[in-house]
Amino acid sequence: MEKEKLLTVGQVAEIMNLPKSKIRYWDDMNLLTSSRNRQNGYRLFDMEDILTISDIDFYRRLDIPINKMTNLYRKSPEELWTILDETETRVAAELAELEKKQQGIKHRKNQLLSLIELKEKEFLDEPLDVERIIPIDLKDPNELQTYIDNPSSLVVYIKEGHEKEIMYGFAVTAKEFVEEVTIWQQSDQPKDSYKQFLFTIKSDNPLENNFQVIKEKLEKQGYQTGTMIGRYIMTAEDQDGFYRDYYKAWVEVNK
Repeated sequence: MEKEKLLTVGQVAEIMNLPKSKIRYWDDMNLLTSSRNRQNGYRLFDMEDILTISDIDFYRRLDIPINKMTNLYRKSPEELWTILDETETRVAAELAELEKKQQGIKHRKNQLLSLIELKEKEFLDEPLDVERIIPIDLKDPNELQTYIDNPSSLVVYIKEGHEKEIMYGFAVTAKEFVEEVTIWQQSDQPKDSYKQFLFTIKSDNPLENNFQVIKEKLEKQGYQTGTMIGRYIMTAEDQDGFYRDYYKAWVEVNK
């Protein structure tokens, strides 16, 4: 005997907050057991169907394939547990990736805030946050991954008295890449003072930069300047149509 049907697909869609097309699709895939109104051919659903739709919606929101939803109520508890366990593992990996993306977004936002602040305030008294600099090795996948994960690990280094020699490297901790040559490393008990500023380089000509201007301004304030280190922030087109690289930079100072 045919069970009594109560609701149309539109009514079920409104109750479940689902598109009618999705419910029709599940029905067409034989995941549901709707019947038809003999007068107009409309699909009709009862409470049992609504419970089934709720379960299917739960599993589909977890991206469990339709083919695993066939004969849902004929699956054993063990089969359902396995499906959910596999899904939980996948979701955990997706959450970890989303967390990584979120941290990346936060880091980029902080870098941009630094740029904005340094544009407004020419010099800041901020401690240097670079421990060690190593050469760039494009053949080392670990170093490249460090840059991909954190572009601000790319640094520029100008040794005192060598303003025409700009060196590029990666900022790492003292315990990372210990087998690599060290370009520069902060002492265990740093005594140097630093002024933070916005260092800009013309992308296709690194020697065209603002370091000399920065030095002259600091010297007018009575400072002697030394080594400069800058962390990459971003590249952008300037008002003249040239690309420039922006760095959050520190220069050693003393009076």
